[in-house]
Amino acid sequence: MLNTREARRCWQTRKVVVFWLVLTVVLNGKNGFCWDNGFENYDSRLLKTYDFVIVGGGNAGAVLASRLSEIPQWNILLIEAGGRDNLLSDVPLFAAYLQSTALNWNFRAEKQNGYCEGIEHFRCAMPKGKGLGGSTIINYMIYNRGNSADFDGWEAAGNEGWSYREVLPYFKKSEHVTFKDTNQTPKRGKKGPVNVEYVPYRSSLVHAFVEANKQLGRNIVDYNGDSQIGVDYLQATIRRGRRVTSASAYLNSVSTRPNLTILTNARATRVIINPDTKTASGVEYLWQKRKYTARVRKEVILSAGSFQSPQLLMLSGIGPKQHLEEHGIRVLVDLPVGKTMHDHLALLSLTFLTNTTKQSFDTDRLGIPEATDYFKFGKGVLTVPGALEALAFIKSNVSNDVRDVPDVELLFIGGSPASDHGTGALRGNAWKQEIYDTVYKPHEGKDQFTIAVMLFHPKSKGYIRLKDGNPLHWPLIYSNLLDDREDIKTMIEGIKETLRIIDTPVMKAIGARIIDTPLPTCAMHRFGTDDYWECLIRSLATTLHHQISTCRMGPPSDPEAVVSPKLRVYGVKRLRVVDASIMPSTITGHTQAAVYMIAEKASDIIKDRWNWGQKLNLQD
Repeated sequence: MLNTREARRCWQTRKVVVFWLVLTVVLNGKNGFCWDNGFENYDSRLLKTYDFVIVGGGNAGAVLASRLSEIPQWNILLIEAGGRDNLLSDVPLFAAYLQSTALNWNFRAEKQNGYCEGIEHFRCAMPKGKGLGGSTIINYMIYNRGNSADFDGWEAAGNEGWSYREVLPYFKKSEHVTFKDTNQTPKRGKKGPVNVEYVPYRSSLVHAFVEANKQLGRNIVDYNGDSQIGVDYLQATIRRGRRVTSASAYLNSVSTRPNLTILTNARATRVIINPDTKTASGVEYLWQKRKYTARVRKEVILSAGSFQSPQLLMLSGIGPKQHLEEHGIRVLVDLPVGKTMHDHLALLSLTFLTNTTKQSFDTDRLGIPEATDYFKFGKGVLTVPGALEALAFIKSNVSNDVRDVPDVELLFIGGSPASDHGTGALRGNAWKQEIYDTVYKPHEGKDQFTIAVMLFHPKSKGYIRLKDGNPLHWPLIYSNLLDDREDIKTMIEGIKETLRIIDTPVMKAIGARIIDTPLPTCAMHRFGTDDYWECLIRSLATTLHHQISTCRMGPPSDPEAVVSPKLRVYGVKRLRVVDASIMPSTITGHTQAAVYMIAEKASDIIKDRWNWGQKLNLQD
């Protein structure tokens, strides 16, 4: 039997889902339930040999499948472990609910002392999208490329071809912005498949946040342009208010190409590598409870993400020698696969009440008018990604970077876990129920907002390991989130900068004030002290889903490098990795846009390798 609290949570979740499904039928007709969108063009005549086999149909894999299948002479197989997205995932506001669905692999980091102390079982959630579109199915649609200095730093580290000047054309190639390019020289793309637009709905509270930053001396900037330090409303991967995924952007229009086979619900288990020649010759995968082998004439490309690309490499005999031998895996190439994992550290628990009425987001305030705005006009509250409305970029006084590069991002969210009554956000973050009941539940129904603090360049580093030799078992994820003391100091400075925003005249005018109920895990500290903030960070700071570097890109002289600047796996022929795992260092942005860029650039690298680049004039 469900107790009262569990029954309330179940009812809130059902209410949102039923609200969405009913309105889909009413406003869209029965076509709203059409689940078959034509992706799966395979049949009983699956080929045994392809020119390219791409593992993973996510942020990068969808781009590669689309771009490589532009060559009609090439046969492409795209293998995706998940299925398709669903009706709920199209609606930006419901992003938090997607974190605890089958569209998420629902990975968890291993328990480690000193952090995730307010998380269920002390294991922080590590969301990764499962299905065509990958994490673009479940993310918050933030489009933030990073800083030009990030990519110049990649090149300075020996990654030839990855300077900002050289990657900018690929950012522009992937995007289709719907607003004016305000930069001194054009930096935004107008013809790409990924639609980027400002969220069409803005609450009165987000205007207060932007104005508060202006009162502190920050300008409104295009944070994907000339300078980042400042504030701006959210630029999101949406089209007419609906989520844009890598699948909808890159695969919808090409899924019927005769040379492209898209295989969903198929799990890659191993890359086949000749132990004598060290040449990749194919991929083993499971589909419909049977084992298959797909051979390649040209290349195997892993785009399975920062957890599963390294896992597949290690299962295939490529990785740290001692670790593979511990699991009885024959070592083909000794490489530091999974030894380094960078991530962005984030705190999502600073929530503020206001004296306003019905200006913040709340699931109890959704009805027919909101659905009508969304379906008929692509506007209204449902178009806001998880209630996230604006970003501010600051350079804290902890930073010793001589460049004009921010080290902290502040994310304005027009609600809190109380806004959906402890259903979507609470479950997605895997917070302990007692934290919600103590801190947030008393404020259900009130206007409130959250300012999240994210560190762009944490010093702490994690790593990935195999659990065993079974390809169906999850890898072990060790996040090491707060191993470096400087990360705690920077996060505390980010909290104090947030409190400065709340102390501005515009925020005082709406009565903005922090919820100062201590967390149960931190009741021994006085609220607002540095000791309390550190406890809060150790309790609830977590990832913002931006794991990178587990298959690090670098020159041959880099002892941590797994792939070359051409994204070839060292020591193995005809095998590449193309996804976030190749990023050598964190970027001053979110990973979605950068992965689109990486995949676009990789597509041209591959076409050039096989003598098709000049024929197609691909740089135009």
